[in-house]
Amino acid sequence: MSNNVIKSISYNQHEILYNIMQLYNEGNPFDCDITYSKGKFYGSFVVKKNDGTSQNIIIPEPKYKFDVCPQTEDTVKIEPFGKLPLEDESIDSIVVDLPFVISPPSAPSMKENKKGRNIIATRFASYYPLEEMYKSYAHWIKEVYRVLKPNGTVVWKTQMTISGGVNIDTPCYSKLCAMKVGFVIEDDFVLNAKARLISGKIKRQCHSRKFHSHFIVFKKFNSKKYNRVNLTNIVEQFI
Repeated sequence: MSNNVIKSISYNQHEILYNIMQLYNEGNPFDCDITYSKGKFYGSFVVKKNDGTSQNIIIPEPKYKFDVCPQTEDTVKIEPFGKLPLEDESIDSIVVDLPFVISPPSAPSMKENKKGRNIIATRFASYYPLEEMYKSYAHWIKEVYRVLKPNGTVVWKTQMTISGGVNIDTPCYSKLCAMKVGFVIEDDFVLNAKARLISGKIKRQCHSRKFHSHFIVFKKFNSKKYNRVNLTNIVEQFI
């Protein structure tokens, strides 16, 4: 049993997604991905275990593929703060992997695109100003709640970031937004990395370089069992 137990930590994002699919989606494919990009989450993969063995896993492509900037022909374009082209309570599961980098696209270093500068922001999408990220996260949490059926599952990938020398706890903010609209925080998986891109523009380190990200599992429960542990109500009561 110990060799097969699903753990909350991994160095492989496909292992985490596959385990979430088994634990919280009855082994079924995810219905939708609103940040599909090139579909790197999906396909056939070999996961190496700590005991030296390997596991072959398959994560099927979702039925609905959406993205603000579609990278494949079968991905449907959505607006940054628009509605998903889905009916209320129409799907069982959804995957979300929003950007977490804060960087102005008009900055001289972004326009010049010098080697070793803004590596992460140019490789992935970014927000600016910081409030745009907060607004976007809250918007999509509300929207995925709308389209999910009761007992539906969200896989929400995010990680902490730094903006203006301030540590931004994106996972914590995501959880607060999720609880506010009615989600239950069902689980939290941590993806560790053995290496990370290092920005060339950082001259003096003020915070730890983050080598982990989160795959948070939200559930849309309609149950008195979970109403007793609504943390937003508890915080409002005691703080």
